[in-house]
Amino acid sequence: MKRPRLLTEALELYRLPRVAIEMSGDEPCRVWYEICTRRHRRWRVIQNKAWGAALLQIPEHFDDFLRGPRRSQLRREMNRALRYGYTFDRVDPATRLDEIMDIHRSAQERQGRPMHPDYLDQEKVRRFLERSAEWSGVFDSAGHLRAYFGFRICGCVATCERVLGHADHLDSGIMYLLQAGVTRELSLTRVATGGPDWLFYDMFSGASPGLRQFKRWTGFEPYRVSWSWRERAGDGLGAARPESQGQ
Repeated sequence: MKRPRLLTEALELYRLPRVAIEMSGDEPCRVWYEICTRRHRRWRVIQNKAWGAALLQIPEHFDDFLRGPRRSQLRREMNRALRYGYTFDRVDPATRLDEIMDIHRSAQERQGRPMHPDYLDQEKVRRFLERSAEWSGVFDSAGHLRAYFGFRICGCVATCERVLGHADHLDSGIMYLLQAGVTRELSLTRVATGGPDWLFYDMFSGASPGLRQFKRWTGFEPYRVSWSWRERAGDGLGAARPESQGQ
């Protein structure tokens, strides 16, 4: 006799590996903590981002992380992008607004859903860029920005605030090059400063099959997370509110 689908899914979530993550930082980090720990809108008895969180354990040695059969797809797609002349680098988003808007307008839908109007409103995008934290991107051979990844370091975890690629360039492996570059960047930061330990890219549950596959290929796995907050000197200095999920 087959188990009901809901029961099967509940058992899968219950069996996920568990991890405790301590967050700290400025006011946007505090808002991220509140997003992660508030009650789930559908399953009120659990926290919003506790069951099935997509986490990548940031490696101390990126080259070791990239080796082996589990990263074969990541290597293949990353090398494809490099052969086409794409490069990874840090981004000053304030100087790239037109290119970012071009990325947003390159497709009417993302992951089977219409683009959110906020992505198409240039003034709202400008304000988001002004209050965002760390940005990295992928550039084509002519130096045009074709994909970007914005994240914020909040204690032991870096939270993905927004990630998007130009629809006309996705088949060239740009998102794999982008993710690999961000992982390498965070690996160097972890070695130099002792953290962060994790990169959080929203949830496995609710993501499209293609996005779930992309996350696994690039190193993310689903976890049950116990989130906690630690006050530190200088916390609470900002007023920005991060997004709970990028496209």
